[in-house]
Amino acid sequence: MSAAILLIDPKYPHNVGQSVRACAAYGVNHLYFTGDRMTAAMKELKRLPREERLRGYRSVKLQHIERPFDKLPELTPVAVEIRPNSEALPVFEHPENALYVFGPEDGSIGSSVLGQCHRFVAIPSTHCLNLSMAVGTVLYDRQAKRDPARPLDTSEANAPGYFEVRDLLPRPKP
Repeated sequence: MSAAILLIDPKYPHNVGQSVRACAAYGVNHLYFTGDRMTAAMKELKRLPREERLRGYRSVKLQHIERPFDKLPELTPVAVEIRPNSEALPVFEHPENALYVFGPEDGSIGSSVLGQCHRFVAIPSTHCLNLSMAVGTVLYDRQAKRDPARPLDTSEANAPGYFEVRDLLPRPKP
């Protein structure tokens, strides 16, 4: 495992769904989350929002986890949080086996979790980002720095499922 994502007590299923999508897009196969809020919100849903629309979703294992630092000792915990000792993402060197730790949408990462993190990184922006956007930004930066020559997949298997306008117009009767 080269990288994984840990969401601390996420609140909204759509943010978790978009984080899974970012993981799939950037080749991260494990997304863990703690807490009960997202699980409680999922009781009303049958699946994560937009899950059916991405072909690569099945490559990402989404798992609820308690005591993640005990269960994932081979990973280097990196808190994504604005702190005095945080490194700015543009100059950050990503560890080989990173566990990127993101706080909840409505709060910060708690001190007990921060105490487990070896590194701290901040995304320079004018104001805070949406949780899933922060996940995507960090994973994009990781990929861009570690594999800048990664070829684009333009195959038909990776083509988006868009309709052309002509496909939506009524067909003339023969």
